[in-house]
Amino acid sequence: MRLYLLGPFGLLRGQDESCAPRIKKAQALLALLALAPRRERTRVWLRDKLWSQSDENKSSTSLRQLIFELRKDLGNLADSVLRVDRNSIGLQADALWVDYWAVQDDPAQLSVLGIDAETELLEGLDIRDEEFEEWLLFERQTWQNKSAQLFERLKEMPAFGATAPVTDVSFAPCNIEPRASLGILPNIQQGCDATTMHLADQLLEGIARNLGELQPVDIYDLREVDTPSERFLGAYETEFYIRVRTLQVHKSLTLTFFLYSAATMTLEWSQSIQVSVDELQEPDTMIISGFVSQNVDRLSKFILRSRQTEAPPESRSLMVGYTALNMMFRLDRNALTNTEAMLGQMIERYPDTLYTSLRAYAASFRIGENLGSLDAMAVGETDRLAREALDDNPFNSISLACLGHTMGYVFRDHDRAGELLERALSLNPNQAFVWDHYALHKFYTGDYKTAYDAAKKAVCLGGFSPISYGYDTTLAMTSVMIGDTAQAIVAGRSALRKQPRFNAAKRYLLASLSFAGRDAEAREIYQSLLQTDPQFADSEVQKERFRITQREKENILIDAIRKYTE
Repeated sequence: MRLYLLGPFGLLRGQDESCAPRIKKAQALLALLALAPRRERTRVWLRDKLWSQSDENKSSTSLRQLIFELRKDLGNLADSVLRVDRNSIGLQADALWVDYWAVQDDPAQLSVLGIDAETELLEGLDIRDEEFEEWLLFERQTWQNKSAQLFERLKEMPAFGATAPVTDVSFAPCNIEPRASLGILPNIQQGCDATTMHLADQLLEGIARNLGELQPVDIYDLREVDTPSERFLGAYETEFYIRVRTLQVHKSLTLTFFLYSAATMTLEWSQSIQVSVDELQEPDTMIISGFVSQNVDRLSKFILRSRQTEAPPESRSLMVGYTALNMMFRLDRNALTNTEAMLGQMIERYPDTLYTSLRAYAASFRIGENLGSLDAMAVGETDRLAREALDDNPFNSISLACLGHTMGYVFRDHDRAGELLERALSLNPNQAFVWDHYALHKFYTGDYKTAYDAAKKAVCLGGFSPISYGYDTTLAMTSVMIGDTAQAIVAGRSALRKQPRFNAAKRYLLASLSFAGRDAEAREIYQSLLQTDPQFADSEVQKERFRITQREKENILIDAIRKYTE
């Protein structure tokens, strides 16, 4: 049987006999299984993706009924295709040829199957479930990245467009820079039950996803022993291996993330958290998301340090996304200029929406942190970059957040900003950077309670990030606006301990100290602010720096600091 996922869904028996399931959710179920790391998913995971709004009993019944209907459609081939037990559902080894994997084994199949750069994964499949749509967005982004590499490989193949089997193809090296690479080792699971056995995969997939949004990274999934070896061409260059251990003792669960050096197979470091199973099942819990972010931040810094010390200069641009953000948040005019130049070079050499979005995002630092100005030409260039990135329809939450902030803060197009940031959150709710900029958007549109809640999530997720002081500052800003002066002072002080030059933190700490009647401290902050932003003494500049859309709130802030600025 042949399963087609690139373009419209299709399932053929033999050469042309269609046996595609009649029910859309049955098609979705096959897609969820075919794209799974080991062609298998737990029943809990599948219920969450297809019936996220139903309770456990209803979703369990729905899944059983769906399997029954799928078996009817597959007929006498059902048992040779499906593998079903009480905890999981999977596809039998080698039961299906899948175009998604076939083109990765042999890029020449792209031409044979009529697949081009515009071909979309699971085109037109609409299940109307938020969890499924989020999964589909991520998988489409992954396919978009993979297809670009496959077309590059296809160009380099000696027999371009040939249809020979993989074993007859000589894979020429691609003329692109080597990428960071990780191998995912099989999980270690001890004592896990049906409600927790999926957590290791969830954690690993979240880490790989977050990491890939700021830097190019190749992932070699070694969890499935039956995966054809051809799929691991290039895996010999893997730099690091990652794995997760889950240990459950009654209601206590310990999650441990391990990073190994591929060259020596030695443990570089590990991190653990211990939680109760009940905590993980609480509404709006961010325990797993927080652990994902913590490990991604540490992993990014570790890879960056290893590249800086060991890699040749020409490969260091692999870390451009991660490096560019950190350089911007150094709040130094030269660093910002160098970052813009670096991103400009990357846009010319390797056009990517992430680089274009970051280049546009840099404009917000020129305005908000007094690191230069935007003349008419610069405004036009920033607008061009932002719209160019939007036209690419990015499936990268960092890109979307950068564009949303640029549209809202620089161009005051808050409607467009809201659309972009909502998309970013839907795409990846594990990114602290996205929650922070969503909070800023809600702040600038006057929804201060929502902004405050989002800022708290960003601080929770981004506590280990090198730009965490930005998240502290957003919490300070939103705390001022909902009247929590004590929280605003604590968050503002925390931000300035980490980055003493952050003018935004100084501005809101100044206001919160004024509201608290702590005049001596407020005057000290004001004098410090003038050293980095001398123009702030002007009331019109104050309004431009605060950028409050509600006149009443703006007047309250300006009045609060007037006794120090006059």
